[in-house]
Amino acid sequence: MSLVQIFGLVIAAAVLGTSILIAVMGGRFQKVEQAAYSEKGKPWWFYLSLAAYIIFYLAVLVSFITSPDKTWAGWVLVIVIPIGALIKGSLIIFNKKGQEKVTSIEGDQAWMKIALARLVLVPLFLVLAYYA
Repeated sequence: MSLVQIFGLVIAAAVLGTSILIAVMGGRFQKVEQAAYSEKGKPWWFYLSLAAYIIFYLAVLVSFITSPDKTWAGWVLVIVIPIGALIKGSLIIFNKKGQEKVTSIEGDQAWMKIALARLVLVPLFLVLAYYA
């Protein structure tokens, strides 16, 4: 199994895990979002998670670039999706309107819809990991 495939499986597991967490916590998950997207300063776990992801991603990127066997799924997992996530994250983190939108989500039903909408990504990441 390649590092790119492991990356796809880790991302699928992360999406599944956070979706379950969101569904279980419901409206209480709002505090997590507010802490992560607050202008006042991010909590330690935000920086630790970000550092771990960046280190893992850079290892995957180097592995992908140096590999002679590049598949379309690998390109999507290692290049396309991270660029999209970077753009999305930038639009939220560096944009006051985006922060307000994310931090103003309220209610158990709204969070359940988000949890269910995210679950659609799990099979996508699994398929990409398989073909990577």
